[in-house]
Amino acid sequence: MIILLAISFLRGSKGFEKCSTGDWAVNGIFLVLMVIFVIIAVKLVFHEQQLKKEFDNINLAESDLIFEGHALRVVLGLGFGGGWVAGALGLGGGVIFNPLLMKLGVPPKVSSATGMYMITFSKICTCAIYFVNGKLELDYGAWIAFWSVIGACTGLHFANVYMKKFNR
Repeated sequence: MIILLAISFLRGSKGFEKCSTGDWAVNGIFLVLMVIFVIIAVKLVFHEQQLKKEFDNINLAESDLIFEGHALRVVLGLGFGGGWVAGALGLGGGVIFNPLLMKLGVPPKVSSATGMYMITFSKICTCAIYFVNGKLELDYGAWIAFWSVIGACTGLHFANVYMKKFNR
């Protein structure tokens, strides 16, 4: 997120035109950094899974994806392709990744939680970029947030009443 904000600051500065050499250099550096982050993350997850296997499959569920071979290639390919499609279409990512994760054998609860996790960071980054560029309407956002909180609290109240009534 910090890197995207830095790119937005650079693109908004005078003398830094889009599609200039500097713009392509910044985007190239961004892509290299993202590849490095992916490599580090894959190595950390692989190491963690190796430790779990070494100690008699501690905390390793049946539905856990083992990031080796085919599964690793599929997850990385889906991550890149799905991320590109989500960014191109303005989606949060959960719409694309939830069905794909469930197809890979991830339980629906884990898949939806993962989707919500991705959407959260996507929306935070989007809001930060809009704020930096002066396009964020704070009064409108506060109005929507106010009514969203009221709606969520009301919905939770009635869900609790329903669960108590039917002992669920």
